[in-house]
Amino acid sequence: MIPKKKRRTRLTTDFENEFHRLLGQLVHAHARFDFNVGLQLNWLGPHCAVDIAQYLDPRRVEFIRRLHRLRKIVLIAFAPGGDEVLTEFRAWFKRAESANALRNSYAHGRWGVPGKHRFTETTTLADATPLLCFVPLGWDMSPDRVDLTIDLTLDEFAKQVADTEAIFEDYFAMCEEYIQYVIPRTEASITSESSCLN
Repeated sequence: MIPKKKRRTRLTTDFENEFHRLLGQLVHAHARFDFNVGLQLNWLGPHCAVDIAQYLDPRRVEFIRRLHRLRKIVLIAFAPGGDEVLTEFRAWFKRAESANALRNSYAHGRWGVPGKHRFTETTTLADATPLLCFVPLGWDMSPDRVDLTIDLTLDEFAKQVADTEAIFEDYFAMCEEYIQYVIPRTEASITSESSCLN
């Protein structure tokens, strides 16, 4: 006799669907930005007389290396804007690295959807808050291992996704704001700056 499938509540189904939508949104935002990083390298590399061809092979070069190369070229391209502009770009690249680390961790780790529920003194399972439980990828099965589980609500996860999308969008807003500082460069004109590309 084939056992009957466990009936899932509508709340659980909606919760799972929204989680998967948000996780897909995060992965898609990162993929779109990776493509745009390549476009930026295609623009700023020749603009600054820097060879970027080796960074545009997605089978051999991962995103973080493209991002690091873009950072170095951006700091050359926008150098005429002065320390204030460059400081803003440096801060943005740190945020972008954190967003990339979050996406990588969330895309490869394990999720409980829901993994547990948040109760109060008066709530029951029917009205308790369902929680996402995230465990980073790893294979340490020792009994005394550190518990790395992260619990968060669906709203908290949605905010992380929205914040990540905003970080990626901020780059283009900064480029638009400071575009007047990006002037055509030649190999000779960046000789004194080339050390920061090594």
